[in-house]
Amino acid sequence: MSRANVRVRPVDLGDVSDLVELTRSVDFSSGVFSGRPLLDSASDHLAQRFTEIIDEGGRTLLVAVDDTAGVVGLLVARRDEIGAIDLTPVLHVTHLLVTPKFRRRGVGRTLLTAAVHLAEEWGIDHLLGTAAAGSREGNRYLARLGFAPLVVHRVASTSVLRRSLGMAEAPERMAVVRRARLVRGGRSALAARTVRRGA
Repeated sequence: MSRANVRVRPVDLGDVSDLVELTRSVDFSSGVFSGRPLLDSASDHLAQRFTEIIDEGGRTLLVAVDDTAGVVGLLVARRDEIGAIDLTPVLHVTHLLVTPKFRRRGVGRTLLTAAVHLAEEWGIDHLLGTAAAGSREGNRYLARLGFAPLVVHRVASTSVLRRSLGMAEAPERMAVVRRARLVRGGRSALAARTVRRGA
């Protein structure tokens, strides 16, 4: 398949509907970031979220645009550190998305090239790429380009951890403890008032 002739530019608010369409065209079933499929989100929710991200300005969104097909790729990047202890600055790249019809045509490489230029412009020597653990294609793609494994993020709901850690009854226990403290506190206050009156 021939290489796509795309140009990369920063996103603007006029791209929101195209970003929603692009996001919904990508199959996220092989790996999700939050524990639930992104595509369960309604289009208006995605549009609102993209608008918030653009307005907040904490992330840089780059889009790959084809003259005939419009927005065909997205890359989200932000300044970050490798970790809370290792403060090595990185450009953290997430949501490298390419519409299915334009895959294997150099769109992802073009977006990452723009990210490298952005990192160099900001004086950052490393890029940190994030792909869903279950996305074999995404992880292989990053590995082929030279991204080495760094950490494995795992996600669990609080309800699952509550059961795993034997905390199933914790809210009830905490309520009993709070009531006991209130009762003790009330008795202490009553005793103090009685002592003061007697003095």
